[in-house]
Order: sequence, then structure tokens, then C-alpha cells
Amino acid sequence: MTRKNIFKKFWLVLCLHQLISCGQKENACFDKKCIYLSGHDATYMGVFIDQSSDSTLYSIQLKTGGGNFLFQKKMKYIVERMPSLKHPDKFISESTTGFIENNEGIWLHPPRVDKFKFITQLAPYPEVRFPITPGDSLSGSIHMMGNWGDWTGHSSEFYLHVVTDTSIATIDGLEKAYILKGCGSILEKTSCVTYIFSNTRGFIYAKYENSDLETFEMKRHLDKGEFSF
Repeated sequence: MTRKNIFKKFWLVLCLHQLISCGQKENACFDKKCIYLSGHDATYMGVFIDQSSDSTLYSIQLKTGGGNFLFQKKMKYIVERMPSLKHPDKFISESTTGFIENNEGIWLHPPRVDKFKFITQLAPYPEVRFPITPGDSLSGSIHMMGNWGDWTGHSSEFYLHVVTDTSIATIDGLEKAYILKGCGSILEKTSCVTYIFSNTRGFIYAKYENSDLETFEMKRHLDKGEFSF
């Protein structure tokens, strides 16, 4: 059965819930199993490809645990751009933002820096509602508060669908996951994304494509052969 979510109303409810009960105990998570609230630390390898097919490589570290960010829990992204002939200068960015995880769902800010700042901002943010069912649908809008060029002061419109379930191969065997797809648009610009969400590891993959013929892909680093898909 398809469920539609109007973004502003949904997040007002979640923020009020956060104030009341989200000092967030372990049992606040879906089926009492927390992913990001448990202190998540994952590294992703990212690649941005521009209109001229030039590639820029990134290492992206996501860390959660400890403290609050406004009405949300705190998360940090550490982004390092890999030096290349075209970009030999060192680039490292540390940014603190927020996320929400409770027994109703998970919602994350994406990383938004350097060349992929706009492509990840416009696409629907990583989000799932529990229990996850193929065919589920989210929709809403994001108001661009500042530092977004021509987008500042305008609101994007987005949708995100749970397309199908799938499996990832882990060291413990096959594990269930889900494929989500959606797009966001503003001022005749569009950015679309495909996510893979794992029941125990959260968002492990994202591929973005926009109307400017740019792509950005980030995949969780498999340094211990933890899983593949």
C-alpha cells in the first residue's frame, strides 16, 4: 500500500516528538534496533563526473553519536578530495549537521560540499519510513535558506519511491536491502538519486544524476570485505 508523506507536516511532528522523547534511547528505534543512533562510523568512496567527463575522487566519512543539532541528533561528515593533476591542491571539509532516527523512520542530511554540493542538495535526502514496503512513496519540499545561489529563497519539490527489495552479500550471508529512487526539482533544474538501504547498515550506496549531465556516486568502503552488491 502506498503511503504519501507531506514533508513539512511530517517533520513538524517528528521535531515535536524529538523534543518530548528523543533523548533517544535504544528502544526508540525500529524493532529496538538502532543504526545511526548506536554510533555509526562509515567511510564512502565518492566520484563526481562533470559535463566534460572529468572525474574527481573523494573519501567521505560519516560519524554519528554524541550531542544534538537543533532538534535533531548530531552527525558529522569529513570529506577529503583526492589530489589529481587537475586538482593538486588539498581539500578537506568537516561539517556538522543532523539526522533523525526513531521507530517511525530514518532521515539524514547528505554531504554537500565542493563539486557535489548542489547535486546532493537538490535530490531527495536519504529517508525511509518503517516498516519499509516496495511501492511506498514520500514527497515534499525543501526551502533553500541561503548560500544556494539562484536557488536561495525558493523551494524544491521532491519525491522518493521504494522501488523494490534486494539482497546484499555480507560475511554472514545474504541480507535484505531496498532500492529507492526519486528526483528533486527547482527553477527548471532536476537532480535524481538511487539509494540502497540496508536494514542493519543504513544507506550504503547513492548515485546522483542531474539535468546538467553531472553525476555523483558514493559507495560504502569495503575495507574488510563486509558486503557487496
